[in-house]
Amino acid sequence: MALLAATMTLRAQETVPPRQPITLLNSANSSMHMLYDEPPSTLDMRLSENHLLLDIDAAGFFFDAEYATPMAKGYTVTGFRLSPTLVYGINNRAQLRVGLNASLFAGLDSMYRLRPTFSLVYKPSEWLTLVAGTIYGSYSHRLDAPVYDPSRWIYNYQEDGLQILTKTKMWSSDTWLDWSHYLTPWTADQERFTMGSQHVVSFFKYTRTTGEPIRPCCAERKAVHDTMCIDTIVAFIGDCFRPERQSFNIDIPFHFVASHRGGEVKTIDTNTVTTFNERIGVRLQYTSNKKHTHRFTLDLPFYYYQLEDKDLDNGGKGFYPMLTYEFKSIDRNERKGWSLLASAGWWHGDHYFSAYGSPQFWSVNAYSSLHMPANAATVNADMRNMLTFSAAVEHEYRGLNIGLNVNAYYDTDLKKTDLLFGFYMRFKGRFKLL
Repeated sequence: MALLAATMTLRAQETVPPRQPITLLNSANSSMHMLYDEPPSTLDMRLSENHLLLDIDAAGFFFDAEYATPMAKGYTVTGFRLSPTLVYGINNRAQLRVGLNASLFAGLDSMYRLRPTFSLVYKPSEWLTLVAGTIYGSYSHRLDAPVYDPSRWIYNYQEDGLQILTKTKMWSSDTWLDWSHYLTPWTADQERFTMGSQHVVSFFKYTRTTGEPIRPCCAERKAVHDTMCIDTIVAFIGDCFRPERQSFNIDIPFHFVASHRGGEVKTIDTNTVTTFNERIGVRLQYTSNKKHTHRFTLDLPFYYYQLEDKDLDNGGKGFYPMLTYEFKSIDRNERKGWSLLASAGWWHGDHYFSAYGSPQFWSVNAYSSLHMPANAATVNADMRNMLTFSAAVEHEYRGLNIGLNVNAYYDTDLKKTDLLFGFYMRFKGRFKLL
């Protein structure tokens, strides 16, 4: 079991022989969301102290977009990404990470993208993590599709800059700067960077737990970490407790993303453009957890878009109520399980645009000028109304995750449906070198 192995490692680090794969406690395999990347936990920091480790992240994918509406062009991509990273534990609060991020698309004679990765990760406390260099981006920002296109996981996976992550019982946040293009003085180009901040505030929480412990686990709790909550222990030592837990949460999620293109030392005569996207709303969530986890979520978000130059565009807005059901069945001891996610929603966008959001939610054709109607004959020329449906299933088996997802977008004005299919395989493992 992962936690017992971690406890033994804390007591005697030399019990793990060189090049022996060890459990990756902070991997996406622990959350059954294979596209997310989690920052290291406090326990992970302690395990890596004064050790040199090798992290292997390998992913294969197939992505097919079959679009019937004129909002965007369909495409198909299949490929592979490999991200080996050397991790050195500077102390029990900091890590140095150095590696490569290589992406290969089938059908190209050369690498699609090959970039080095460098980062310093500092975790001064349980609730705060600071990252400098290659940050935890893409899906890990947990932004909605109208603000941040999920396909960026394939095309623009790596983000470099600064990041501040927080996580408490009532508040979690991700604030970052992604500097995507540095402007060399007196060149015919523009600098490009993105600033974002994502927050979730738990306004109300109610939890009801029933059931008795099968055997006491206080000794294991104290041996691992005095401040670790019982939920974390239960997640890794499933034989200790089998309670039935029911919870109801009212959360207020807030997203803010600003995209900037400009620079004072450029030589080309182009406009400086800065777009702003916000998301705020209310999220109601009910969870039942015993042997399996069932979760129902009702999201009521509002989206806003502004442009720095009001003469070009006065901005827009959107509304996207969504109902989601999630099912999880995970055996922590055997490191295997299933996860199912299904959702249905209705999108209404009025003059809405997002520089990094999915074009499916734009009120403008992605291949025309800004806010040129996609279809002049449409009554709601600058509006987008559509029903959305999605289903995703993931399977984990001892370090390997396999996922399949299907998305459908039905435009109620154009009477056409856009379809999106994705298939993923991902392995994340850690090996001790020194």
